[in-house]
Amino acid sequence: MKSKLKKTVLPVQPALSIDDVEAINDFFNSPEIKNELHWFTYRDTLERAFERDDRKLYYVKEKSGTLIGALMVWCESRVLEEGEAQIRLVAVSKVARGAGIGRYLCEEAEEFAQEFKKEQMIADVVKGSPAVGFWKSIGYEVQSEWETKKGTPMLTVEKSI
Repeated sequence: MKSKLKKTVLPVQPALSIDDVEAINDFFNSPEIKNELHWFTYRDTLERAFERDDRKLYYVKEKSGTLIGALMVWCESRVLEEGEAQIRLVAVSKVARGAGIGRYLCEEAEEFAQEFKKEQMIADVVKGSPAVGFWKSIGYEVQSEWETKKGTPMLTVEKSI
């Protein structure tokens, strides 16, 4: 269900061009965002998501044109269970946090996944990070705990969509 506040914020847009992909890549790899993400973001991963029908890139820009939030969602992958989609990356610039942009990006991803008849959305988050509170605030629950190869404690969160 869409939030009633959606009309009061900047629109979530799908990536429609390679220029959009480049802007999203630059955003995810900016020092502010890159330091908070637990996965490295490679341009070719974003390009593949852009080229595939079962994956999508979304973003939000300020009226000035500055990208302030982005998300990548996968609906098909060998690492996903039947009926499951995954938000692979989501980030909002620090100055724009608390305005609902992350929520709206995730809602778009959930709607996209529903088009593929997905019933569950999952995401991975560093255990103990402030992002855990974000995921819980939008209805996600902890499904499992695990560690990366480098020993970073992680959570997989899940929501029925």
